[in-house]
Amino acid sequence: MKPFKNSMVLMLLILLFSTQLTYAEEYHRKGYSEDLYNATQEVTEEQYLKNFMIELFMPYIVKETQKYYRDQSATGIKYDWENKYNVVEIIHQINQEKDNEFYNYVVKFTVIVHNGDIKNYKQFGTDTLTFRVNPFLINHKEIKEQPAIKLVDYKHNEPKSK
Repeated sequence: MKPFKNSMVLMLLILLFSTQLTYAEEYHRKGYSEDLYNATQEVTEEQYLKNFMIELFMPYIVKETQKYYRDQSATGIKYDWENKYNVVEIIHQINQEKDNEFYNYVVKFTVIVHNGDIKNYKQFGTDTLTFRVNPFLINHKEIKEQPAIKLVDYKHNEPKSK
């Protein structure tokens, strides 16, 4: 009876394994694998761009969160990539003028602000910071009237309980 059970288990494993190989072969034959590769590469490039934007704007984000909370310990920034938040949004606006200032881009960051202290952890909130950006002005120091990067909106949400 024991050899019969062993052979049945072995046959079941072989059946399951061969079914997976068949699906993978069909997937490859239909050309889906190339699409999957391209989609994966695009997501990776988008993620690199978002990480680049976060690192580029980090001094501005920290400065504005400290100013908003009036607390110099508000230096810890986390990002909730898995949940509903779109951590970085970039919007291109053609010839947008506001208050006699021209900004071509709007960049929004959704961040979780905390104090960065492991022992006495304090979370301030999940906030959305909206900046207007004119890349042309970044390299032109002589233009003092209009900053290249300007905070235009700060939305605070209470922290979620741990």
